[in-house]
Amino acid sequence: MTETKKKVWIFTFEYAGVVKVGGLGEVPANQAKHLSNYFDITAFMPSHGQIQKLKERYPWVKIAYSCSGLINASYFSNKYSESFYQISYYQFEVGNVKVVVLAGDNEFTSRFIDDRTVYNPDTIMGKICLFTIGIRSLVKFFLENESHLIPELVHMHDYHVVMSFISMKQILTQNGLEIPAIITIHLLTYPRYEFFFYTLCGIDNTPIKIVLSKGPQSLRIDEIFHLAKYPEEAIPTVERIGAIVSDLVTTVSESYLKSDIIPNCGKELIEFKTDFIWDGCDWEYEDIFKEVTKNHQIELMNYFNTQISHNYTREELKKFLLEYKIGNLVQSPLISSQRVLEAINEISNGNPFIKNGNIKAFSEAGPLVLTTGRISPQKGFETIFEAIPDIIERIPNVKFLFLILPTDYSLNEIKSYSKYVKEFPNNIRIIFGVAPDIFYLGHICADVYCALSRWEPFGIMALEAMASKIPIIATKVGGLQETIIDLRYYSDIGTGILIDKDNPKHFANALISLLKALEVFEKVKLTPDHTIFNPELLMIINQIPDEVVKSNVLLNSNYYNKIQENCYKRVKKNFTWKKVSQKLSDLYFKVIHGNRSV
Repeated sequence: MTETKKKVWIFTFEYAGVVKVGGLGEVPANQAKHLSNYFDITAFMPSHGQIQKLKERYPWVKIAYSCSGLINASYFSNKYSESFYQISYYQFEVGNVKVVVLAGDNEFTSRFIDDRTVYNPDTIMGKICLFTIGIRSLVKFFLENESHLIPELVHMHDYHVVMSFISMKQILTQNGLEIPAIITIHLLTYPRYEFFFYTLCGIDNTPIKIVLSKGPQSLRIDEIFHLAKYPEEAIPTVERIGAIVSDLVTTVSESYLKSDIIPNCGKELIEFKTDFIWDGCDWEYEDIFKEVTKNHQIELMNYFNTQISHNYTREELKKFLLEYKIGNLVQSPLISSQRVLEAINEISNGNPFIKNGNIKAFSEAGPLVLTTGRISPQKGFETIFEAIPDIIERIPNVKFLFLILPTDYSLNEIKSYSKYVKEFPNNIRIIFGVAPDIFYLGHICADVYCALSRWEPFGIMALEAMASKIPIIATKVGGLQETIIDLRYYSDIGTGILIDKDNPKHFANALISLLKALEVFEKVKLTPDHTIFNPELLMIINQIPDEVVKSNVLLNSNYYNKIQENCYKRVKKNFTWKKVSQKLSDLYFKVIHGNRSV
């Protein structure tokens, strides 16, 4: 007889296939996909205005229940006072996982919960509040009508869903049920909300059981609020409250757990119930290469003026990307925020980085440096810009391609970054927003990937780059230290170079070293009779600033290619979603069965 799968609910504000802003969206979606053979998983999230798109893509049903009531919205919006909310629930089959999406049924509710800008500073509090109210109401409905749907475990992703779990836990406690929870904190942002906001979200004085080092204890929300405050604080962070009320606190790397999560989320209150689960990446290089050439087949044939398609090389694809494709995107980069669009339009003025969604192509190709990610001080893009003058002095034809996601919090960065594009029009292109036309193409073509974060809990973007056989230059922070192997210390298995954060000189030396190693590899590949003692090659090798890289290239003129292969092997061996999700599966079972100290 087959054992019934344990039910797990996932609370998240991002889920790949529904909506994602950065790497966070990949995590619950991929974890759920690989754990659905062992658990009955349902994810819950706000609609973020995606209902119509989801209806067109996935099988769906509208749950035969809606939630409505009055709320004083003046606390989180100056446009509304006491307002009537109406929330509906849609269930979609996304892959092999059920996803329940909460949507607004009137103008007020839709203004917040359906806002397409996931983390809009003007609507985020209202979105959190209405999502919490909606979850609380749905749990009541299930208890009264379909109690078999109540889960055995809740898995929260980041602070936005903490209040919804607390509210749910109170309802279950009132009905004699105790359900454990795991919280995964992907990135600390230190949000603090006054106690009143918790009550506005529907949280009452019902005590809930929390796990402390001395044993379980039932506390009211005001007591938890007080317990979570550090001595110097008036208001605790939501992340710390979420960690204290959870049975297990996880993050995405051991480094981030020890350096940030434990110290900032409760110290001895949570240390005994913490762990980490790496993120993963299932990119298949050969599949992506084939997909890229297939998707761009007609344009490639026109660009190279051929009648038939052929097996294009990485170098040919790079030439196509830099000299043609970035100037001929099928659609404008996808940007949902009106503020961001206005900021980009303000700085365009016909300059190369963006104008009405079109980027000016380069006049010639060259070694390509790629960086991706959300615009934030966290990502350290400034280090790249500051190093560019030194780099182009040594490698004049180097190209930097930024595929970066602007947010309402990054309007100043959009303006400051544009100045560098104007100053170095032959070397830099920035595409603001999601550019599906060239995202995979950019990875297939790039020669070096930059991940120069000032802090980085994990960094899925580094895995994506390594899976694409791109050597990495990254900072020695957080999870990047665990995924990237510094070739200067481990020459045979190295995947890149780790440098100090905020250090343009170290970055310049590392990048020049890798690009010179690439230059040697390309010359030997084109002219196999070249030996390492060829004067031309020796001259290039002597221009490598890093002595370790220089030694490795002297020993092996194909050393750059070896780094490429090391990158691919590293991801396949250690970081597929199937591999990393196995640990989460084990933790799910342990928490469900009461073994919370892991």
